[in-house]
Amino acid sequence: MHLIYLDESGNSGGNLADPNQPVFVLCALIVPESKWQSLEAKLAEQVEVHWPSPRPDGFEIHTSDLINPKSGVFRASSPDHRLAFMSAWLKIAADHQLKLVYRAIVKHQYSRWLTHTFGAGVIINPHVAAFALVAQVVNSHLRNLPGKPLGIFISDENHQVARDVDKAIRLLRGADGGLRLTQIIEKGFFIESDKSLVLQLCDLCAYIIRRHQEQKSGRKPKPVDETLWTLVNPLVAVGYENFNDVMGWLESEQKKERPGANAAGTEKVRTALVAEDKLPPKNDL
Repeated sequence: MHLIYLDESGNSGGNLADPNQPVFVLCALIVPESKWQSLEAKLAEQVEVHWPSPRPDGFEIHTSDLINPKSGVFRASSPDHRLAFMSAWLKIAADHQLKLVYRAIVKHQYSRWLTHTFGAGVIINPHVAAFALVAQVVNSHLRNLPGKPLGIFISDENHQVARDVDKAIRLLRGADGGLRLTQIIEKGFFIESDKSLVLQLCDLCAYIIRRHQEQKSGRKPKPVDETLWTLVNPLVAVGYENFNDVMGWLESEQKKERPGANAAGTEKVRTALVAEDKLPPKNDL
């Protein structure tokens, strides 16, 4: 059994034109069940090393607070101290041979696709599209491992998309052909991130990946971005996300709920959204 932790970065909800967050990233951290206890213990050990008990009530590793702290214990820590902690956590991930799968969505391109596919005014959270694509790569990764282990999705609490993600898991587990999630069991599970250090590690990875992807949109990199990306990049697992079939499936499912959605030019616009990505055979929305 593999535990697949999901977290996002750059979620601006229905605002797909936020200039401060042009890219959305959904990240899946794949943890073999046999390594979970050791992983959790090592992560907790580094928290204790860098921020010894007693810690403030509600203490949680939020990467945005580590990078740009506004107050509290992170603000009181030096940049080098915070970077050392993040590097230590990523080294733990590497030592446990964890794998990452992610999907980056450029929001202005995604907004164009929504308009041409469903008509003006229709907003579907990019998390939903990203999840369907990430799930395909995760399923393929598990199917290609020795013994073809099963996996279960564990997500941060996100009331905006929990229902849609749960529905997508159910439908894709029963889908015909290549889209079927053969290695995924049960429904998705949603837990509060402050209850899981592994989810907080996934948040760290998602944040770093988003910052790296935003450089393609013209954002100037900071030294900390480059340092952390060199630690995250080796963890990334590349796989076939079945882009065209997944997007076609998503269109079909959404149009069942929106029978008046515009169908003209959908394939042409979807093709126009496909852009060169660093990790072939991925495609960028």
